[in-house]
Amino acid sequence: MLAGLVGLAAAWIMSGSGSGRYLVIAPWGASRADAINLVRAADGGLVGMGRLSNIIIAGSTRPDFAAALRKAGAWGVIATPSRIECGEPLPGGQTS
Repeated sequence: MLAGLVGLAAAWIMSGSGSGRYLVIAPWGASRADAINLVRAADGGLVGMGRLSNIIIAGSTRPDFAAALRKAGAWGVIATPSRIECGEPLPGGQTS
């Protein structure tokens, strides 16, 4: 059962490889503004917010966006499918 869950999680993560959206984990203790500034430094934009201030969903059409996020200081960058539904609603009623 555990192997099946790991396989499903891996398939879900791999399905986001071409979406241009990433789950970004800023350094522990980073504020929401710090995380957003990290994404902007990598030439990306905010797509959604996680429950913790250092976790956000970001997007960019830049082909090396994940590498640019890591260079800007992100601790973790995980490609996500374009239809991710988690976190808090963004202004205007959209969910991240």
